Amino acid sequence: MARTAGAAWKVLILLGIVVHQLLVHVSFASASNDPLRIALLVAPLVALAGLIMWRADRRILWASILVAGAGAIFLAHGAGLGLAALYGVPHAVGYVFLLWLFGRTLLRDREPLVTRLARQMRGALPPEMEIYTRRLTLAWCAFFAAQLAASALLLGFATPETWSFFVNVLNLPLVGLMFAADYVYRVLRYRHAPQSSIATVLEAYAKDRLSGRQAP
Repeated sequence: MARTAGAAWKVLILLGIVVHQLLVHVSFASASNDPLRIALLVAPLVALAGLIMWRADRRILWASILVAGAGAIFLAHGAGLGLAALYGVPHAVGYVFLLWLFGRTLLRDREPLVTRLARQMRGALPPEMEIYTRRLTLAWCAFFAAQLAASALLLGFATPETWSFFVNVLNLPLVGLMFAADYVYRVLRYRHAPQSSIATVLEAYAKDRLSGRQAP
């Protein structure tokens, strides 16, 4: 019963995120400055900032980052980007952070992030899976870089509505497509190896981050 309730909450949260992203795109495309609509767009960013400050260990560092992000949004808004500043800057910052998070683990004498997560879920890995998980970490880095490049190109050369559609509507489906492509490839290429769902991977990542915080 508890597991069913937990799954239902996850589905509701995902639907809420999708609906909100669609709302952002519609609001951006309509170029409306209605106060209620602006409040709906800003509220999730404020809630996210509050959550980060509540859970963060280094509050001064994160407060500085949030203030810098707010300043970047203010400057971008003043430069004429309007509503694009509300989600263009967070979108870019998010993918830069993910690119750094995954990319730094590919340096020499470090264990790739996907390899570490797979080892936590499955224990010892055969050599072929170590190679695959390293390449998958690199593939995610390429995906994050492609997101940043595509967003910058569309913002610079396409219509604002096209850019907004990419950032707000296609963002989550493209991430889901990456997970799906990885899953299908693993099922076909390593059909005898245990398979992990997206939820299992995210749970392993959460545990990895928690263990990193608790380490002396």
